[in-house]
Amino acid sequence: MAHSNSVQFHDSTIFSFKPLFAIRDFFILLASAWAEAKMMEQKSHKNSANW
Repeated sequence: MAHSNSVQFHDSTIFSFKPLFAIRDFFILLASAWAEAKMMEQKSHKNSANW
């Protein structure tokens, strides 16, 4: 009985953490895309200054 309870608890823990990991991955993706956009913006400013 105790074993089945611990397995149940373990399953629910994994289930509750999945959305958190998805949100974390989403923010990591957002941050990397923002950093890349900033870098490209800096490059475009340098290129437009050469005109």
